[in-house]
Amino acid sequence: MATAEEIMRHAQEINAAREVALAPLAGLVADRKTLRDEFEKTEEPYGRAYVAAQVAGWTAEELKGLGAEEPKRRPKGRPRTTNKTTTPKNSAPATAEAVPKNASASDATSPGKLLQ
Repeated sequence: MATAEEIMRHAQEINAAREVALAPLAGLVADRKTLRDEFEKTEEPYGRAYVAAQVAGWTAEELKGLGAEEPKRRPKGRPRTTNKTTTPKNSAPATAEAVPKNASASDATSPGKLLQ
C-alpha cells in the first residue's frame, strides 16, 4: 500500500508534466491577446482609410480585389444605411374605422370575416 508521501510525490509528478505541456499554450495565449489588442487599435483608422478610398472612387469590389476587406467598424458619426420599409403616405392604418359600416362589432375582431 502507498504511503501519503508517495501519493503526494506522484501527484506532483503528474502536475509537473501538465505544467510543462501548458507552457507553450500559456505563451501563445498571451501572444494572441497582444495581437488582438494591436489589431483592435487598427480598426478605426482602417475604417476611415477604407471610406476615404471609396470617396476617392474605389469600389468595394476593387478594394476587395486588392486585399482590403470591408471594415467591421465604420468611422464614428457615419450613419449606417438600412433597408427600412415605410408605409405609403396614403395608406390607412388597420383600425376599427376601416371595417365596413354594415359589419358588426364582432366582425371587426374576426380577421376571417373581414376577408369574406
